[in-house]
Amino acid sequence: MNFKYFFIFILFINFSCSDQKETSDQAGKTTSTALTLEEMVYSHVEKALSIPKSEKYSLKIYKNNLDGDDKMDAIITVNRLEYALKEAKESGIYNLREKMGFNGSFNYIFYFDGGLNLISPEIIMPSCPQSELKIEFKSILSEICKDVIVDFKIQNASFRSYISIRNHNPKSVFQWKVYDNLGEENESSIYFDYDEGTVGLAKDILIYKGKIENSKNVKDLYSFNPEISKTDELLHRFFYFESEGKYFTKK
Repeated sequence: MNFKYFFIFILFINFSCSDQKETSDQAGKTTSTALTLEEMVYSHVEKALSIPKSEKYSLKIYKNNLDGDDKMDAIITVNRLEYALKEAKESGIYNLREKMGFNGSFNYIFYFDGGLNLISPEIIMPSCPQSELKIEFKSILSEICKDVIVDFKIQNASFRSYISIRNHNPKSVFQWKVYDNLGEENESSIYFDYDEGTVGLAKDILIYKGKIENSKNVKDLYSFNPEISKTDELLHRFFYFESEGKYFTKK
């Protein structure tokens, strides 16, 4: 088949895992099997993001098998809303930052590799800090392990990023907008579905036109949980190319 492929790919992530416990300048860095996962995570996150002890922030750990071995892995999310508000006040343009939803680099993801006992550097998810990242796991590229689905919000729009672990590194393979212009006349949304792979074992991602059933109940853009129903209108079918490590669609 002689297809012309149209590639839509917003966010590309490929970070290597890093060691966790710095014992001394001479010894360098090493894993710390004596520490619990939670202790490792908090120590690593605060050091990586230069978070002072006085700052209040949100950290959550989502465990699952993400690379197919017999060790439990994890996705760590970090939200720094307090820091975002503080930075906005100190910027001298608080009203403008507030109007933009304080959008910036205040939501992060880290990947913990259970087999290597290592945590990756931070993965920045530019978004509005009033809404924490939403994490879901689903077997998409392979049935032997889970891939990571991350939802994040930017004002009255929401986006979804698909992250897969390849060679111990998290990599974004696809991203798409979930809804836009929430609460406005030109409100739009899509419904994600999946089907058997067109060109391989990885599932195809199907993009249907959706309908937000509860958009009239929006009281707060950032805490709103949309109920999106599926219509019969298929907009796009994306299929995964293993050699490229990305999703494509016919133009």
